[in-house]
Amino acid sequence: MDAQVQQQQQAAPQQQPPPAAAAAAGRRYGVHFSASSFIQAPLSALLEYSGILRADPGGGPHQVGGFFVTIWIAAVMFKSNDILRKQTALKGERKMSVLVGITILFVVHVFGVYWCYKNGDLVRPLVALAPKEIPPFWHAIFIILVNDTMVRQTAMIIKCMLLMYYKNSKGRSYRRQGQMLTVVEYFLLLYRALLPAPVWYRFFLNKEYGSLFSSLTTGLYLTFKLTSVVEKVQSFLTALRALSHKDFHYGSYATSEQVSATGDMCAICQEKMHTPILLRCKHIFCEDCVSEWFERERTCPLCRALVKPADLRSFGDGSTSLFFQLF
Repeated sequence: MDAQVQQQQQAAPQQQPPPAAAAAAGRRYGVHFSASSFIQAPLSALLEYSGILRADPGGGPHQVGGFFVTIWIAAVMFKSNDILRKQTALKGERKMSVLVGITILFVVHVFGVYWCYKNGDLVRPLVALAPKEIPPFWHAIFIILVNDTMVRQTAMIIKCMLLMYYKNSKGRSYRRQGQMLTVVEYFLLLYRALLPAPVWYRFFLNKEYGSLFSSLTTGLYLTFKLTSVVEKVQSFLTALRALSHKDFHYGSYATSEQVSATGDMCAICQEKMHTPILLRCKHIFCEDCVSEWFERERTCPLCRALVKPADLRSFGDGSTSLFFQLF
């Protein structure tokens, strides 16, 4: 028995690291731990205090289901945007039956999603009402993402109706179609900017976080939101004013003498001029051709001179902004 005790006492010092190595390791790990705690502790405390990191007792399967629903509706929206752009590019070759079918599918999809969540808090933010109860953080994100995607899908229904109305559009009608699509998109951007406000207002204005903290975060959020909304209103009004203008921002209709002097041949379509437009750089093109060109570019197709002013981005190709409006 005494021999075993002596062996253990002799073996114990061999298991301990050298004093210098132990001190170096202690200093190294001590500094690393202090830096990590210094960085992570305030952030974790703030998130925990604000309720973001608190577990949602009703979460689990609901959060997983909400994640897959969000992925599904986003994928449908991306595909719908691609379909709408292709239908817009077809111009007079668009088929009314195809547009009607696409519109019906979009309507069924929107109503189907809101029918599945009719007992939730999805509908109230659509009419600028806050949720009845304070939503957990991830549930607030889910509400905002679903509504943001569904209102874009609804706007695509309106755009499909515009494509039906302007099915055989040419010249001025084609330009008006692009302007109408742009107005719809800028109104959509304004409405989407307002959608998250009721949800986050209800989330931040929570007395459980403390009156000072909730008032401060709510005030900061509303200040930034007001700035964003003012910019969206200005863009929408600019698009609306462009719709009421009958003249061109990049030229005017050419006279027969001007067409004869330059040759009655459009450099874009390589055919005889149809409703020729004289640009500021003095080059002449068909109205249809140059209107479609300026949906994508701002320079002359020939000399590359800057012709169209950089006022607003055009959504005349039927596209929809794919960025999510979370805040």
